[in-house]
Amino acid sequence: MPPRGPYETSPLPSHPRTLAERLRWLRKESGLTQVELSQSLGCEQAMVSSWEVGRTRPGAVTLGALAKHYRISLAVLDTGIGFMEEAAQRPQPEADPAAEGAPDGSTLTLPPSPPGRVMLMDERTGTQTSTDAAEAMAALLRALKKGRRAWLVMK
Repeated sequence: MPPRGPYETSPLPSHPRTLAERLRWLRKESGLTQVELSQSLGCEQAMVSSWEVGRTRPGAVTLGALAKHYRISLAVLDTGIGFMEEAAQRPQPEADPAAEGAPDGSTLTLPPSPPGRVMLMDERTGTQTSTDAAEAMAALLRALKKGRRAWLVMK
């Protein structure tokens, strides 16, 4: 029986065609292990492995988190159309403008929210509501389904 431990199952494809191949390619190109990625996303390493072998597919929210993590558009990650071009142009972490604040000096001040609560702001109606994260996510998804623009701002 071969020894267990760090091993490579197959080389990285030069043009990843499936979502599983794209996820594995991005993780390897970022120099991350499955454990490091799972800790960053707050999930189990087994889930990352399952996505990368194509056994399961990440949910919509997780796929969005992966796209943000790798600094690639969700559409390109999901469909693969233009993947290599966009992957080559990804900004490096130190060039991330969000890490240094808005480049034009504009800021958004969020109202205080109790621990475990999320402040939901509706720009159209001008209302603010303190709610839990699940309800805020549901409201965000409803807005997107109606074709409205929506933002998720975390402080």
